[in-house]
Amino acid sequence: MEIGSRREELDIVLTREALLKPLQAVSGVVEKRQTLPILSNVMLATQDGQLTLTGTDLEIELVGFVPLQALHAEGKTTVSARKLFDICRTLPENASMRFTMDKQHLVVHAGDSHFTLNTLSPDDFPSVESTDYSIQFSIQQDLFKSLFSKTYFAMGQQDVRHYLNGAFLDIGKNMIKCVAADGHRLAITSLNVDHIENIDARVILPRKSVLELMRLLGNDDQGQIRVHIGEGRFRAVGSEFIFTTKLINAQYPDYTRLIPKGTSTATADREAIKQALTRASILSNEKFRGVRLQLETSKLTITANNSDQEQAKEAINLNYAGNSMEIGFNVAYLLDILSAISDKAVRCIFTSPNDGVLIEPSDSDNSLYVVMPMRL
Repeated sequence: MEIGSRREELDIVLTREALLKPLQAVSGVVEKRQTLPILSNVMLATQDGQLTLTGTDLEIELVGFVPLQALHAEGKTTVSARKLFDICRTLPENASMRFTMDKQHLVVHAGDSHFTLNTLSPDDFPSVESTDYSIQFSIQQDLFKSLFSKTYFAMGQQDVRHYLNGAFLDIGKNMIKCVAADGHRLAITSLNVDHIENIDARVILPRKSVLELMRLLGNDDQGQIRVHIGEGRFRAVGSEFIFTTKLINAQYPDYTRLIPKGTSTATADREAIKQALTRASILSNEKFRGVRLQLETSKLTITANNSDQEQAKEAINLNYAGNSMEIGFNVAYLLDILSAISDKAVRCIFTSPNDGVLIEPSDSDNSLYVVMPMRL
């Protein structure tokens, strides 16, 4: 049987709930505006008694799996990802859906609702080139996600230094380090993994790939995923998905040189600083988002001004015995870091008003952050 003819045979029954989550994930990969019409589509195919959904933007490919209530005829086709998702999203809960083919159209039946959608041939749907994945290991989903959730905000965005537009994974010696930097800040976190002592790899995942992978991985999911690393490719395989992305082909800079060797240490309650910065940010300049930090013995004063001559001032107790210092920062950068840290207290190590500040959790040593100052 030819694949082209299989498009006309698809006849399956499934529930809205089974389809909704994987379809939403796959639709996230599909770009809204495409030069190739087929890239706006999701491929539906029956395989091993279930439905597979595949979306791609030529950089990332995501395959999701959907259990079927009934399989009357095998087949495959491609249909608009956005339209199918919007139909599925707006149907009543627990609706039963039937997909059938009528010539060049996919017909969706759900109770008294009927939708006829245009399709494009699955023969024209691009697939990721096969790669030999020489490095493979398993890791707990929530732990792997934590590497990105603690660092992703520091990734570059459309930086001319393309290697900064992503997250760097440094794998070796029973440890995975995740690094992100954009020239203004640096985020590093590490995870000890006992069973990867023989693995040595350094890869840069593109920004969009990191964000999509974070959406896929569960916060509390202790299930395993299988990580595959090959020439120019990265793949994560879970029980409900196969995620494949191209890697950024570049040498990541030596991030250890960016870590300041400060001597003046301040320790304070994380939530207190976060709340004070959040309040002060209301009156900061909307464009530059600058706040001024005045460090004195046992006291931190935060000041923000804007072009309307308005001012916010906050004072916080902290443990600091260094020299008095005034230093300016982008408040959004500080808030990103304080949101990523879960410890009750944070430690800030200062060098001078012209050097970056090192921020780290007070009780754990698996993450550190550097923020460069700004002139105010």
